[in-house]
Formats: sequence, structure tokens, C-alpha cells
Amino acid sequence: MKVATTSFSLLPSILSDKKARLIVITGKGGVGKTSLSMASTKFLGSLDRKVTYSSFDQSPNLELLKSLNIDPLNLQVESSAQEYIAKKIGSATIAKWMMKTPFFMSLFNMLPGLGQMILLGNIINLLENDPELTIVLDSPSSGHALTMLESPANFKEMFKTGLIVEDIEKMQRFLFEEENLLLITTSLPSQMATTEAIELGKDLISRGVPQVTKVLNDSLSNCTEITNSPEEQYPDFIKAKLSMENELIGSLKGESWPIIPHFSLNKQDQVINAMAGFLKSNLEVTL
Repeated sequence: MKVATTSFSLLPSILSDKKARLIVITGKGGVGKTSLSMASTKFLGSLDRKVTYSSFDQSPNLELLKSLNIDPLNLQVESSAQEYIAKKIGSATIAKWMMKTPFFMSLFNMLPGLGQMILLGNIINLLENDPELTIVLDSPSSGHALTMLESPANFKEMFKTGLIVEDIEKMQRFLFEEENLLLITTSLPSQMATTEAIELGKDLISRGVPQVTKVLNDSLSNCTEITNSPEEQYPDFIKAKLSMENELIGSLKGESWPIIPHFSLNKQDQVINAMAGFLKSNLEVTL
């Protein structure tokens, strides 16, 4: 059985572009976003880049990160909001008191996008204050990524003018005009998943995201254990999956879909290390 392939070197070269300061990896549930995010962080670190991993407003898997020797950027909405208010009013004490009032507590419940905007603003401030830093953001779902990127524009329209609007405009310039944002939509090699990823990419581009890259993850048809084995040894279900993947990948030719192969390893940290090594080796091929 002939195995379909594509350019592996595209994704490592995109990730290693120093213009991409905030790399957001998103997609539907179960497509391997967290593994790819952590692998991308390790890959960039192997290039002597100053890089950190963030799970945004989700609790990170600290045990897994420790096993991978990745220091996470652990941000909290309340502390980020308190820090922002303190800078605006010039008093950390008053800001701490304000955050404990019923008004502010209810404000975040009424406006869920507000917390995401504050966290995003915190991330952008970190990047602006440290030009050498890159942050890989593991977005838990495609809807999460859309809400995160829409929230600044929504609150700008809500507040119209003032200091908050000035800060929002600064955020938007950093993300969209200065092109510091790279957004990667991750998909499994199935027709439904790739169709969803394509639609998500179009949606993000329509919202002004300057760089959107689609990635096909966990591909059996590019797994070395499969490709190095005689075809007659394949079980029937593997043959069926390979046939489906080959047809799909063939239909995607010309659309620049980098492919991450399947790694037959038992533990997630082993898979992530293998992915990071794969990215590094395929970057070196192009150098």
C-alpha cells in the first residue's frame, strides 16, 4: 500500500519564526492540542529560545510538565485583574479590597469574556516587557480561542472610550497589526475533523488573525512503525484506516497541511518528547 506523505518541515519552520511571539494551539476536543503545545514548547526551548507554556484559564497538568522539564506560566484571573486595577489606580491595597467586593465578584460572572481579556492582556504585557520571550498557549477548545480573541473587540465596543479602550487597542495592535500571533488549528486525519478545522481557520482569518496554520495530528499513514512494516502484516483495521487517511491526505494536497505522525508509545510524556524530537529533526533537514 502506497503511503501518502506531505512536507514535515513546514511546521517546525513556522514555529521557529521569531516573529511569532504568542503561539495559540487550538482545535476540537481530543485532537492532541495539549501534547502538541507541550512538544512545541520543548522544541522551541531546544533552539535556545526563551519559551514558556500556558494553559490560559485552565489548570495545567503540573506533574506532566515537571516530567517534561517545562516551567508553566500559571495565570489566574483574580490575581491578573487585581494587578491590572492596581496599576490603574496606583494602589495594590485598594485593588485587593476592590476585587473582594460583591460588585467585582459578580462582574466576572456576568461577563465571562472579561476574565479572558484580562488574562490575554497579562500575557501580552509579559511579551512586550520581554522581547525575547515566546509563549505557547494551549487553548482548550476552538470556541475558547474564538471567545478569547473576540473579547477585546466586544469590550471595546461596550466601553467606547477611556483608559480601558486604549489598553484594548494596544492589545489588538500587538496581536493583529504587528503580527505577533500565530494560531495553529489541530485536526485528526478524518474527513469530519479536517472539515471542522478548515471552517475554524476561515472563521479566525475573518476575525483578523494574520497567521493561521492547519496541522494534521496523529497520522498512522506517516508512522514509521507502519511504513517500515510489510503491508501483508497490517491487520485489516489498519489497512482500512490507512486507505482512508491516504485518500484524505491526497485530497488536501496543495493546502499546506503539515502532518504529525502517530507515535506508538505508552506514556504521554514519551509521546510529547518524541513529537518535540520529530519537530527538531525535521527543522534540521531544511537547514
